[in-house]
This record gives sequence, C-alpha cells and structure tokens, in this order.
Amino acid sequence: MEKNITISDIAERAGVSKATVSRVLNSPDIVEEHTRENIIRIMKELHYTPSQTARNLSMKSSSTVGVIVPEISNTFFGELFSGVEEITKRHNLSLLYSGNDNDMDTDYKALDMMKMQRVRGLLYIPAVNYSALGVLDKLQRKLDRMNCPIVCMDRDIGLKCDIVHFDDQSAVRKAVLALANEGHRKIAIIIGDKENILSVQRFEGYLEGLKKAGIPYDEDLVFRGTYTRVSGYQVTKQMIAKSKQPTAVITCNNLLSKGYIQAVCEHTHGKTDMYTHIGLDEIDMMQYLGIPYNCIQRDAYELGHSAAELLIKRLEQPDETFQHMILNSPLVHQTF
Repeated sequence: MEKNITISDIAERAGVSKATVSRVLNSPDIVEEHTRENIIRIMKELHYTPSQTARNLSMKSSSTVGVIVPEISNTFFGELFSGVEEITKRHNLSLLYSGNDNDMDTDYKALDMMKMQRVRGLLYIPAVNYSALGVLDKLQRKLDRMNCPIVCMDRDIGLKCDIVHFDDQSAVRKAVLALANEGHRKIAIIIGDKENILSVQRFEGYLEGLKKAGIPYDEDLVFRGTYTRVSGYQVTKQMIAKSKQPTAVITCNNLLSKGYIQAVCEHTHGKTDMYTHIGLDEIDMMQYLGIPYNCIQRDAYELGHSAAELLIKRLEQPDETFQHMILNSPLVHQTF
C-alpha cells in the first residue's frame, strides 16, 4: 500500500518546518517566493493533495456553507437549494445541508454541527418562533458564537443578521380579496399552529383580507394543524364533515395543500372543485397532470438565490449594515 504523503514529508524534503508548508497552503503570499515555489514543486512531484479537513482546522474556517431548513424532503426547499447552489458554485463553495424538523432541540443540534464543521457562512431557517417563546436571546448568542456570517431565510423572528423572506401576510390578504371579488363570503383557511411565526403572519393577512372585504370573521372557518401533508388531509376531512361549509378554502403551504387535495379527491371520487381553492406555493404534480391550480406563487429558487447572494456580499463586506429583503408573492389563479 502506498504511503499517504503528509505535510511532514513535504517539510522534510524541502528542509523547512511544517508551519512553513502550512503557510504555503493557507497564506502563500507571506512565504518567500523561492521557498514557496520549491515547496509547490515538491508537492507536485510527490502528488500531494492537502486534506480539506486539515485545512479547515488550520484556517479555523472552511469553504463550506451550511444550510439549515425545516424539511429536507419538502420540494419547496429542494428549489431553494437549487437557488443557493447556483451562487455558491460560482464562488467555489461547497454546501452542507441539515434539517431541523421544526423542532427546537433538533435546531440546536444542527447549529452545533455547523459550528463544529467551521462553516464559512450559514443560510438558516429557524425551527420555531424563538421570540414568542421568550428564548430569542439564547438563539442569538448561539449564532454569534458561530463566528461566521448568517442569513436568516423565509421568516423574520427578530434576529440580528441579514434576512430575506416573502411577504406572506400581504399575499394571503390578496388571496382573500380575490375570492371575495368572486362573490365568496364563506372563506376557510387551513393553517399551522399559533406559535409558528409564519402562521401568525398568514393569519393576520387572512383577517386583514376579511376586514377589507367587509366579511365577518367566523372562527368555525379556521382550521389549524401542522405544516404536513398528513395534517392537511386530517383537517380537511374534519372540515368536510362539518355542517357549516365554506365555498372557498386557502391552504397555507404546499404540504397542507397536498393533504387537502387528497381528502377532497377521496370525498368527490377524483374531482378537485368541491371548493374554490387557493394554495400557498405551487405543486408540480398539478402542472404535470394538467389540473388548473390557484396558488400564491413563492419562488423558492429566488429565495435561495437571494439569500446566497446576501451571504457572499456579507463575506466580502463584513462590516456593512444588515439587510432586510422582502420578496413578492404573486397570486396565480386559473379556475375563477
């Protein structure tokens, strides 16, 4: 078996210290030209490839950007990853992904792992509404100890860092008004739990829309669950079973929408028009099946792309004022 060439081997062959070889790898400009060129020549002769892990340890940072999102398997975040990769590849940065499952403990573990890996920067979606839980300061301290630029994506919970997210409140308000303009007065909403910051903002948009349209608020038309397909299915079945029926429904993320469609199709033997429906985020399968679908179109690719650009700018200009970017979410309707 061939021996793995190490920095010690290079140093011995060049007649220099290991520290000098390390400087050639990490800060070549500070090494005398003749010495630097001799070390590089020896590295090539011995076919030496520096260990990225070793370089990370010596540099106390890496060429890796961390990305933490709620659900790795959600297609929305898959699109977000594509937007991130388009930017990071351009800057020769690798990516390390982790999910936090919308759970605080899992979120902390993911952050600890990113810190241990000495990521160069972090693109981060908080698991829960730390502000509402009274532990935002604890999270901020944890992020500060990572000693790298951080961009908070998709939701604003009050962190001191760059932030990019969609205007969900305005988008849901527009959806309610669009349905009201079509004559709907019984507009239901299927939404996440009250502690979720996105649920708070989306529900505020729902209330604003009702008020502007002159429609009285009816708590019997509010259905809460978790942002999962199973929850969307279960809550929709409960709604269908009620005596008081809506004429229109807004579902507040793509997984809830998938569960809603499953429950409606079961009840109607394949039809999706039991209610006029607007979902938050697109569902690819609807396009592939040729089924018209109303949605609030949040461009996840744009979110990831914009967040990664903010991170690169922060790496280049660490002392600039934090930016707060709000992305637009147009309403795309095809059935009313």
